Amino acid sequence: LPGIQQLRQVLYKVWSGLRASSGADPSDVKEIERLLHCAHYLCLLAACRSRGGAFKETAANIALSLVRYCDILPADRVFYEAGQACKMSDKLNQAFVLTNRFIDICELIDDGEDTSTVDNSDFEGTDVPFDFHLPETQFLPEKEREEVRDWVLTQSMDQKIEPVLTMRSCSKCNAKVYEASLLCASCNTRFKPCVVTGMPVGRSRGELEPDEVFEGFHNGSQFKDYVEFVLK
Repeated sequence: LPGIQQLRQVLYKVWSGLRASSGADPSDVKEIERLLHCAHYLCLLAACRSRGGAFKETAANIALSLVRYCDILPADRVFYEAGQACKMSDKLNQAFVLTNRFIDICELIDDGEDTSTVDNSDFEGTDVPFDFHLPETQFLPEKEREEVRDWVLTQSMDQKIEPVLTMRSCSKCNAKVYEASLLCASCNTRFKPCVVTGMPVGRSRGELEPDEVFEGFHNGSQFKDYVEFVLK
């Protein structure tokens, strides 16, 4: 965690500097911002997990949000941890989809293949990346991977389990959207991520812009009590 905290601080300084520069390439700002968000949620996830208790649900939501960064983080790990979080939250349908994706990635790593052969139909219309690099080594040891495979097989034979993601209604067009997606594929609305969980939030009147939230969160001008309680 200390390394991730330091990385977050460095990324924040780079991001702030780019935003203040009139000659900065917008694509560079966007790329650094995405890396900053990723590091930010990793820090919060570690902090919430270490405290447990009332923070378990928050940690589960963060783990789910981190799936959208599977092209930055080790893909097998983020899908596995998101699946485990859903199991703990009793979202077994979604846990099955995410964990099955984890198994697919493990098999690709073993076979030395790339993601071009993966079936992405479960994640169509979401902001989960389809193109990502595979880790060179497995996140879980073989024995634990076999246990996960057995769980997936057992769930696949359970008629109560439907291999579907948990959905919510888009606040703009009312279409069904994957609960952790920041994008509605029906109306192309992009939602802001919660600064704590990374889950999508509506664009209600008076809501702070994401830039203001990250500025206040990282420079200590706002949310100071929460930052000190969770991260220190």
